[in-house]
Amino acid sequence: MMWVAGSLSNKAKGFSLLEMLIVVLVVGILYSLAGSMLTQTVSDPLSEEVDRLRERVLLAQDEAVVRSQALGLQLDETGYAFYEYSGFGGWKLIEKDSLWRRHEWRGKYQQTLYLDGQAVSLSRKQDEGQSKPQISILPTGEMRPFEWHLRDGQRESIVKFDAQGRLLDAARGAK
Repeated sequence: MMWVAGSLSNKAKGFSLLEMLIVVLVVGILYSLAGSMLTQTVSDPLSEEVDRLRERVLLAQDEAVVRSQALGLQLDETGYAFYEYSGFGGWKLIEKDSLWRRHEWRGKYQQTLYLDGQAVSLSRKQDEGQSKPQISILPTGEMRPFEWHLRDGQRESIVKFDAQGRLLDAARGAK
């Protein structure tokens, strides 16, 4: 009888390894859920438009090198479009490719395009099929340097590329 009583009194106090692993697992799951809820951000249309244009220009550089063909970008007050240069045919609007077809802005923005340090008009021409892009991207990846500003009231985002096709420091924030 003493031996039974002794074993009961010497029983270890605390948690087993299995219980500790279950607690750590539950805490980890709760932490990951809370972390993902905190990092969710509200969609920012201005940033999305600027990021989309920046990424498409970078992609167009790569595409021009791969195709060994000049590509062009035309910005206007309602969106932008990519063109391809086809030698004697001149510039042709890319319409059939879903990545390169015309993109319309998803909001009302004020924008300014600077070429050679001068602001240029972004009015949309009547006959888009005959229009020419303002920015040409050569098969070497080089391009006409430009600076593009997009504003939605108080905030402004800027995209800048130099003549070598390098993305320069793009300023974001209130102005």
